[in-house]
Amino acid sequence: MLQDITASDRSSRLRLIGFGLFSAVYFLSYFQRVAISAVADDLAFELRLDSVALGFMSSGFLISYALTQPIMGFLCDRIGPERVSAIALILAAIGSFMFGKANGFGPAFLGRIIMGVGLSAGLIPGMKFIAVMFPPEVFTTYNALFVATGNIGALVGAAPLVQLSARFGWRSVFTGLAVASVSIAGLCLAFTSKQPSPRVQAPDSGDKASSYRDVIKSPHLWLLSFYLFGRYGAQIAFQGLWGIPYLTGVYGVDATSAAGAVGMIAIGIIVASPIVGKLADTMAARGMGLFAARRRLLVSAALCYVATWIPLVLAPGFLPFQAIYVLLFIMGMCTCTASLVFGIVKDLFRPNVSGFASGLVNIICVLGGVVMPPVVGWFVKRITAQGLYGGAVYSKSLVPCLVASAAGAALILIMPKPAEKPFQRALGQHTYD
Repeated sequence: MLQDITASDRSSRLRLIGFGLFSAVYFLSYFQRVAISAVADDLAFELRLDSVALGFMSSGFLISYALTQPIMGFLCDRIGPERVSAIALILAAIGSFMFGKANGFGPAFLGRIIMGVGLSAGLIPGMKFIAVMFPPEVFTTYNALFVATGNIGALVGAAPLVQLSARFGWRSVFTGLAVASVSIAGLCLAFTSKQPSPRVQAPDSGDKASSYRDVIKSPHLWLLSFYLFGRYGAQIAFQGLWGIPYLTGVYGVDATSAAGAVGMIAIGIIVASPIVGKLADTMAARGMGLFAARRRLLVSAALCYVATWIPLVLAPGFLPFQAIYVLLFIMGMCTCTASLVFGIVKDLFRPNVSGFASGLVNIICVLGGVVMPPVVGWFVKRITAQGLYGGAVYSKSLVPCLVASAAGAALILIMPKPAEKPFQRALGQHTYD
C-alpha cells in the first residue's frame, strides 16, 4: 500500500512538472507572437523597413504558425507531444537566432517564418498532454490554466519587452530567446523518459469518431472552428492593431493611455480563464454533464462578447473613458473560452485523431486573426476616402468585428448535442496512478 501511495505521488508530481513544461512552451510561443510590436521602431531603423514590411514580419509568423497546426496535431498523435515540442523548439531557436542576427528584410522574414513553424508547438502538444495525462474531471480546469499562461506571455511581450530591448538591445533579446528555446527542448526530451503513462484497461468507447475522415465530416468541429474564427478575428483586430487608433480617435487620449485600456483585454483573459475552466468542471461534477456545462458557458460568453462590441461600434464615445477599461476587461473575460472549445473537441474524437482535430480547429481560429485586421484596414481606407476622419472612421470600420462576433454566437447557439455520448467516458478506461 505504501509503495502504491509513493508511486501515485510521484506520478502526480511528474504530471504537474509536465504541465509546467508545456506551459513554458506556450508562454514562449505567445511572447514571440506579439514581440514584433514591441521592437517595431528598432526594426524599422536598423533593417530599413517600411510599414508594409513590418506588417509582413507579424503576418509571416502567424501564417506559418497556423498552417503547421494540423501537422503538429498529427505528429502528437503519432510520436507524442514531448518529442514534437522538442523538435519544434529547435526550429524556433534557429528562427529566433536568424532574426536576431539579420541585416535585412529577407533573413529577418525567413527567421520569423521558421519561428512560426517551431512555436506552432505551443498549443496543441500541451493540450494533448493534458488530455492524455489528467483525469477527465479536471481537464477543463488545467486546460484553462494552460491558456491563461499563454496570455501572460502576451503581456510580458509588450511593455516588459520594450524595457528589455532598451537595456540589452533587441538582437540580444532574440538571441537569448533562441537559447531559452534550446533549453526547453532539452527539458522536453529529458521528460520523455520520465513521464507517467495512463494504463489502458479497456478499449476506447466505440461512439467516438476515430478516423481523419470522421474529423473532417464532423459538424460540431466546423461550428466550433468558425465560432473561434469570428471571435478571435474580432479580438485580434482590436487588441492587436486597431484598438489604440480607435481610442485615441474617439476619446482624444494619448497612445499610452489607449494601450493601457487595450491591455485590459489580456488581463481579463488571464483572470477569467482558470475560473471558467474550474466552473465547467464543477458544473459537470454536479450532474449537468461536460458537454452541457461547456456549451452553456460558451453561449453565455459569446452573447456577452457581442454585447461588449455594441457600445464600441454603435455608440462610440457614449461611455466615459474610465468605463472603457471595465468594458475591455469584460471583453477579455468573454474571450477566455478556448479551453471549453478544445475540451469539447477532445471528447468528440478518439485519442488517435484528437491532436489532428485540435490542430484543425486552431488553424481556423488563427486564420481569423490573420484575416480580420486587414478587413478592418480596408474599411478604414475606404471610409477615409469618403471624407470622414477621427473616431468616426474607426467605429464604422469595426462593424465587421461586431458582425463576426454575432455570427460566432449564432454558431454556438445552433450547435446541437452530439447524437452519441462521447462525453460519458467509461469508468475504468484509464487509471491515473
